[in-house]
Amino acid sequence: MSKKKTYGFIQMLRRVFPMVYKASPGHFWLNVLLRISDGLFLGIQIFFYQRLFDAATNFTEGRTVIAEVFIALIALVGIIALVEMLDGFGDFEMGVHGEITTGRLGQLIGKKITKLPAECFEDTETLDHINKAAEGRNNAFGFILSVLSIFTFFGSYFTIVAWYLFSLKPIFVFAIILIFIPTTLSHILRTKVFNKLEDKSAPIRRESAYYEGCITDRGYYKETRQLGGYHYFKKLFIDSVELANKLRFKANLKSNLAEFSMKILTIAGYVGILFMLFIALMNGEVTVGAFAAVFASLGALFGYMDGLISWRIGNMSRFSGTINNFLSFLDLPERNGSDIKLPESVDITLSDVCFAYPKAEKNAVCNVSLTIRGGETIAIVGENGSGKSTLIRLILGLYLPNAGVVKYGNLNTKDISSDSLFGNSSAVFQQYQKYQMTLRENIAISQINRDITSDGLFHSMKQAGIYPTDKIFSDSYDTMLCREFDGVDLSGGEWQRVAIARGLYRIHGLVVLDEPTAAIDPLEETQIYNRFAEISKNKTTIIVTHRLGSVRLADRIVVMKNGEVVEIGGHSELLASGGEYTRMYESQQQWYMDGGSVL
Repeated sequence: MSKKKTYGFIQMLRRVFPMVYKASPGHFWLNVLLRISDGLFLGIQIFFYQRLFDAATNFTEGRTVIAEVFIALIALVGIIALVEMLDGFGDFEMGVHGEITTGRLGQLIGKKITKLPAECFEDTETLDHINKAAEGRNNAFGFILSVLSIFTFFGSYFTIVAWYLFSLKPIFVFAIILIFIPTTLSHILRTKVFNKLEDKSAPIRRESAYYEGCITDRGYYKETRQLGGYHYFKKLFIDSVELANKLRFKANLKSNLAEFSMKILTIAGYVGILFMLFIALMNGEVTVGAFAAVFASLGALFGYMDGLISWRIGNMSRFSGTINNFLSFLDLPERNGSDIKLPESVDITLSDVCFAYPKAEKNAVCNVSLTIRGGETIAIVGENGSGKSTLIRLILGLYLPNAGVVKYGNLNTKDISSDSLFGNSSAVFQQYQKYQMTLRENIAISQINRDITSDGLFHSMKQAGIYPTDKIFSDSYDTMLCREFDGVDLSGGEWQRVAIARGLYRIHGLVVLDEPTAAIDPLEETQIYNRFAEISKNKTTIIVTHRLGSVRLADRIVVMKNGEVVEIGGHSELLASGGEYTRMYESQQQWYMDGGSVL
């Protein structure tokens, strides 16, 4: 992984603002209009307050009629009602805008994930990056909203109020600005504190989510309860939550203490303003109406000023760490390559290929050289941990080698885009997915842009040894394969056949079966592979297994041990050599006996 980048405020603003704007320009401008209008009318209230108080004073002194007082009162009530309506509608619109924007930013994260090298997901740093990016995505709209509010709502409000105060006595404006400098300084500290908090919290959040899944997810439920692991995972979950809370408490305590000390100075300034206002009234420098208007509005003025610094600027401080992580994730190096139409049958050549997983001490695959001819059937065998699955990922182009090259024809996989590499291949892995969808969707999802026909689905299922008319599929292709959605649950073997049908449904020139039959007994596995051999004629086929009963159908067998290719040849040739293949075959031979004869 590349080193995490750090962005300044201006950099974050320049990057995030266009994203938020493009998410929904119409809602963006409507929010701007509503916030400006809300701030303007809120500021104008102070003039209406003065008018009402002056009218009331003049009436008590006999210098005007009661009608003037009522007109001033009705005007003030009207402007207050208008502000409330603007505020309410603005909050509603902000919620809608936020939901749309957050969803669109989530799409950016999804697109970025598809462009990252697959081997990155073997690195915990990548998983932390994704977790942090998701948190930053959630805060991106709040960050931009805070910036916009400063220039729209708060900008228009304070412009009106500052102009009014300046017209009464210029010192009022400068005094208000000075007393909020301490609060601003406290939020500079908050930025640093919460940036550090986010870096420490992301891996803990990920651990907590995993432990919670071990307790509640259906895939873990039976085993954790049966083996008594529930309380163990519950303790781990509680410990991780408590650790996250402790980190958050320390960060809040540190920042709040600084903010509290600064607010003491702010309160002292507030008292000073009231004193100056009282002196101005006594000296006849302001009218009673102006004094009453400022006095009535001063609490709201300080509240909005505090909201600007504590809430909006505070949000910017709190969100800056997560926004930095969001942008840092979007700037991670991507897997490059050109879109190339590969021939349906092409030779695949590996030359001195080595690959090590992130932070691993040794290579999972080491110095492998191999040529797979187009249309050939290859079996890759070896014990668990021999590097079979890693080699397959390198052949498919899921992983790029740390050393050596993998070529499709004369093209290096590093120079070919993922879409081009995967466009003509299909694979069924041991860790296949159990999609909570219908039988039809579970199979057709491997090539969703293909016209879904019953004949195509049936053909793939038949090849995998499973049929839509089987008793378990009560609604044929429309059977929901998930109890959580009022459907059915399949056995391990049935799920594997569905996964194999899914892989076969995809139109392909290269197909890989990476130990997808682990839950099927050896004899039935052999039958599946025999059917598979028939349908894979003239296609490049790779079978990966640690069982040897079905590999004789392959043109060649590649034997791996400790990440290296130790033997290559046909079944009879390898048996005659008396090497690793012979040792493995003899240890498994009893699996393939039927009435005393080897199948």
